[in-house]
Amino acid sequence: MANEIGSYQNERLVSIAQAMKLEQFTYSLESEEKVIFVFPIYAWSPPQLVVDFIKKLSFNGRIPTYLSVIVTCGQNIGETERVIQRLFEQKNWRLQSFYTLVMPNNYLILGTVDSKEEIREKLDVVKEKILQLNKSIAHLKVERQLIKGPLPKLLTTVGGRLFHSFGRSVKPFFANDHCISCKVCEKICPTGCITVEGKPMWEGECTQCLACLHYCPKSAIQYGHHMGNKSRYTHPDILWYQLNQTQEVE
Repeated sequence: MANEIGSYQNERLVSIAQAMKLEQFTYSLESEEKVIFVFPIYAWSPPQLVVDFIKKLSFNGRIPTYLSVIVTCGQNIGETERVIQRLFEQKNWRLQSFYTLVMPNNYLILGTVDSKEEIREKLDVVKEKILQLNKSIAHLKVERQLIKGPLPKLLTTVGGRLFHSFGRSVKPFFANDHCISCKVCEKICPTGCITVEGKPMWEGECTQCLACLHYCPKSAIQYGHHMGNKSRYTHPDILWYQLNQTQEVE
């Protein structure tokens, strides 16, 4: 998605995960260059990885003239827009546009993936919405497309806080005997939590993207002992090695 938007807008692409690993937080910014953040939300709030990146991000003293945020979610986003707005205000940045895209559900820890028909329908809607928002951003439109859901403040302040305090443990992760030690999980983990020595081992704080669980070619990775044979979800247009891709930037 970020690749598609970056290509349409003719803007450089920066992987937040790679930037955090490389501690690359300072970038040049042309006078009319747009800055667009694209990321998923977890528990009605932005991932800690994104929050930490924004706090450290600098454009050599320049302020973006057009700043946009595009978030993906399973149902709704709570007060995520307000959380991001506050982060930007601390840097004297002004948020021009914010968009919400509802994607197929992939949070296997508390549910199952959508049916194939539901996945197709959601992706068709998202495809059209990306085309629309790309046109809006290209014309520097100022707007908000929010899907907050019921009791958004409660969802973000209570649900988000509980998730970030207790829901990011790596202890429930393990790989069963179907593991082939391919290291796909290690290579795609955005926080570097996984190392493979025979079987994968988890250490540190997980961002709960669950990419390791879904992109494992043998569905060997489990979270607790209730996963069973639950179906996994991978985006039909994104292969594992395309996750967290970046371009060289200055």
